[in-house]
Amino acid sequence: MSFRRQMIHRSSASRTAINSRLQLSKGIKHRNDSRKCISSSIRQYCIILALGVVIGGVSNSYYMAQTLDAKPESSLRKNKTIVDVQPDEDNHNAVSHTSDDLKRADGSENEVKYIGEATDNKKYIGEESKDNKNDTPNEINDEINSDLKNVKNVTNRVDVDNPDASAEDVNGTKINIDDMTKAQVEVSAEEELIVGFQLLRTQSIPTTLTPDIMKTNFLSDHLKKRILVTGGAGFVGSHLVDKLMMEGHEVIVLDNFFTGQKRNIEHWIYHPNFSYIVHDVINPILLEVDQIYHLACPASPPHYQYNPIKTVKTSTQGTLNMLGLAKRVNARMLLASTSEIYGDPLQHPQSETYWGNVNTIGPRSCYDEGKRVAETMMYAFQGQEDVDVRVARIFNTFGPRMHPNDGRVVSNFIIQALQGLELTVYGDGKQSRSFQYVADLVEGLYSLMNGNYSLPINLGNPEEYTVERFANHIRNITKSKSEVKFLEASRDDPHQRKPDISTAKEKIQWEPRVSVDTGLELTIEYFQTVLKEQGKIVPTGSSASKPKNFS
Repeated sequence: MSFRRQMIHRSSASRTAINSRLQLSKGIKHRNDSRKCISSSIRQYCIILALGVVIGGVSNSYYMAQTLDAKPESSLRKNKTIVDVQPDEDNHNAVSHTSDDLKRADGSENEVKYIGEATDNKKYIGEESKDNKNDTPNEINDEINSDLKNVKNVTNRVDVDNPDASAEDVNGTKINIDDMTKAQVEVSAEEELIVGFQLLRTQSIPTTLTPDIMKTNFLSDHLKKRILVTGGAGFVGSHLVDKLMMEGHEVIVLDNFFTGQKRNIEHWIYHPNFSYIVHDVINPILLEVDQIYHLACPASPPHYQYNPIKTVKTSTQGTLNMLGLAKRVNARMLLASTSEIYGDPLQHPQSETYWGNVNTIGPRSCYDEGKRVAETMMYAFQGQEDVDVRVARIFNTFGPRMHPNDGRVVSNFIIQALQGLELTVYGDGKQSRSFQYVADLVEGLYSLMNGNYSLPINLGNPEEYTVERFANHIRNITKSKSEVKFLEASRDDPHQRKPDISTAKEKIQWEPRVSVDTGLELTIEYFQTVLKEQGKIVPTGSSASKPKNFS
């Protein structure tokens, strides 16, 4: 799949070895300012360390690695700082001195050496090599890895508890520890920050729930689109944001965080192509965009039944506002509709031509009818105002970043099984559902938006399960000893749900590719992480419930 992420394991050993022997410091211009310089050094180090934490420690390793490779002359260098990294007698903390201060306690002069180089050919931390100004990102990464390995080779052979010990550099040359710890290095904060910001422009940052680093493509201005995703901090919306960011587009998330969570998008917060606005779609907003993915609306029965009036307003007034925006800026708009518009279907499987069987005054009607009206509005704007529209009818979807308390079948069963609780089935368990993995849905939404077909399209996985069978399947996968418990059926709960996706196959060349079992493994792994972090999660029942905040 085009946007499946690759896990990157960071090495803390190299960073620890480097940090234990090198301290970064700001400039010293006068001998008598040494105390002030020490304070400046600490502040500088904290700033750079914080930047390193922000980008997952990668850039911090890069700054240190330049000790072995950078050159003293730089077009970006304005103020040169000489730092003598010398252990304090009591606690081995680094202190700064000018070159005139480099004397031992007995009054003898110290011979100043530079790590890995003779004193007549010094190398400095933070200085740019003139020979490498046009290095590609891959060449830079290879260089960083090589330098980190070299530094590790030196530092791993150092016995810091033995002042008379010696180590060998990468060339096998003997290095006295006392000389090495007094090595003078030149620090360029400007260049270090530039390196960090350049890295942030090319990838996401790893977070607890999104540890994978996602690389972003570069698009020229005539290909890059500015794309608005309403509900972009939600389950499906955040995965769609990942897809669009990795494609290289500029993405604006609009979310009121009723069911969405900031942690779903925090891995993009520092990327220049990403921005988010806390806003409710029932209120108008003025933006300049090329495409609108309108996903804003609670999608699980307990959540959309909690405030049914607000649910109706989100589907109707919110859609009207987004259509008005699309009309004003001539943007293409995609509506995330739902299989719920088919109600409790009498046709099986359900095709796009089926008109549905919906109770207009039932507990689910705020969502069902709201989406039906939203579809009506989409095609009214297409016919009357020539707005370019797309409509996706989404069937049951699961995957990482599902809200732990959304009360849907997949999340409830997994949470209950992992905690050894009873798996609760509402009704006799003979009602059927079909489940698609979120990555497949995102590919379908992207293909529909950028295709030429404008009528409604079903997006779902035709693989059908009874609820009872699905509960037992999750229990087996998680190796749980939980029992299945049958409770009273929910009102207006559909008896069968299965999409006919022949139109999607023909018009946008889409069909699901991730198996249910593969998707479940990834989703179970996600909920294991959430449980480890939260300690305990109480599953949501079938009745109306306000979403709990897990941010």
